[in-house]
Amino acid sequence: MRELTFFSDFTSLSQKDAGKWVEKCSTLAESALKDSSHEVHVLANVLLLEQYFNTWRQGLQKEGKELAPVVSKTMDLLWDYLFGTKAPSEFENYANCLYACTLEYLVGEELTEEQNVFYQEHFNHIDSQTIPWDVLCLAALLMLELVSIHGGKVEFDELEDYHEVDFMSVGEILNQFNDACVELAGIECPSCFAKDVIKAMDEALTTPLFQSIVSKVQKSFLDAMNAEPQDYEKLREAYRQYAFLPEKLALEFLHY
Repeated sequence: MRELTFFSDFTSLSQKDAGKWVEKCSTLAESALKDSSHEVHVLANVLLLEQYFNTWRQGLQKEGKELAPVVSKTMDLLWDYLFGTKAPSEFENYANCLYACTLEYLVGEELTEEQNVFYQEHFNHIDSQTIPWDVLCLAALLMLELVSIHGGKVEFDELEDYHEVDFMSVGEILNQFNDACVELAGIECPSCFAKDVIKAMDEALTTPLFQSIVSKVQKSFLDAMNAEPQDYEKLREAYRQYAFLPEKLALEFLHY
């Protein structure tokens, strides 16, 4: 087997190697950017998030809905950090409350009084279908990593000792699309038994649809590595138009 790197030609990989690549993609991403700056690490994550949220936005627009404002606000704060106009100390309370609210939705985490006030402001009376909760949680985690790295207040013990930005979001997002591509690419799955589901997910890895998603992920990292600070605004505008899926599949992705 050839050595896998983050920038391996995914379209040329066997199904087995493609599975290994996806399994290791977060570690491969870390290795690929090991000599890059902190800002590049942040930018690579932000470009991924932009494409994911834009995919969700396109799907919602098919139903006449808009992405929840909290998503745009979160992304604006991350870009402000990259532009140097916001320090983590200026969004640490926001990040802590945002992460708590995503955990409340995803796993039933109990909110403090302050977090509940935040929830009422940003999530109450909002259609939960307009919120990509899993990936909003990843965005909140990225913000908390920045807060931790800069010595700010992090209210979650497991996140207090971050020294650098990680790439967990790559694996989380690609695993979600791997699952979705079974349906979106029309892979036959005769039952919900584990062996059939795993077989279908393995087959989805080598479909042109999933391969195109991986290509976009890899391009995000290359763009981040090649960008200078003066390029950030142009990248921001470009990536606000990019999505991981063709527009015609965005609505199906929301409901897969």
